[in-house]
Amino acid sequence: MNRKLFHLLLLLCAAVFAAAVWGSVDCGARLDSPSLTPETESRLRGLIYFHFALAQASTICAVILVYCHHKKWNRNYLVVSYNEKGTGLNPPGFRLPGRRVYRCHLGNLDTAELPPATAPILVYPMFMLSGTSSGRKLAEKLERAYAHAEPAPQLYFQPVLGASPWLAEAAARFLKPQINGDTAVLVVAHDSTLPEPPPEPALFCRRLREMLPGTEIALGYFTQSPKAEEILKNIQATDVLLLPFLLTEGVHTQRDLPTAATAAACGKTLTRLPVLAELLKD
Repeated sequence: MNRKLFHLLLLLCAAVFAAAVWGSVDCGARLDSPSLTPETESRLRGLIYFHFALAQASTICAVILVYCHHKKWNRNYLVVSYNEKGTGLNPPGFRLPGRRVYRCHLGNLDTAELPPATAPILVYPMFMLSGTSSGRKLAEKLERAYAHAEPAPQLYFQPVLGASPWLAEAAARFLKPQINGDTAVLVVAHDSTLPEPPPEPALFCRRLREMLPGTEIALGYFTQSPKAEEILKNIQATDVLLLPFLLTEGVHTQRDLPTAATAAACGKTLTRLPVLAELLKD
């Protein structure tokens, strides 16, 4: 049903409903006349029942029209993780419906079961950083996957996981009991090949500072500037909580993060916390 016909039929239902209500009110007013014959009174009461039934029928028709017209707008949800370990994560901040949720990761997107193209698809990139993988690569893979779909899918890309404000809320709840007067938080993010670092780590740190006022929050990267090991040396506090701005545990957490020995060499103690996305499971 096209939009013009839908609006026309909906307007017709509204007109019928208004006419039925007016007819019922008019017949009710005429019933108050003292000179009514029994036959006229019976006819007026019958008209009131008729108008009442007509109003109900027009309302039911309008509901059916709206349902049929908007049924096609039922949304499907595609949660795409950067790797296989992250496929169990949900976008924070709201509850996904029990149905119409499809999951895959960037490596198996070409063979995974994807949502049908008959309804709009909300794509949730479960990536910590915006960049090539969460942007161009993901878009190209989805374009290939739906190359022969009829009709063409309506894809609505949501912000990457790293941009979510609920990340900072989860981190603040986790960090608060561990913070004292001489504690700092060092957030370590993945390197990027972009001309400028992606904004998500800095945005996360800004939100964290607002939620943990007075706490020293520092940001560093694996090897690019500012390097996490150099930032660690310049932190004022002696007790440092290291929070990896990562999706899952893996090679980077084993190889690229500052170590307790590095912290000890500059007179600090270092406590390594779980990767940031892991906090969403609590």
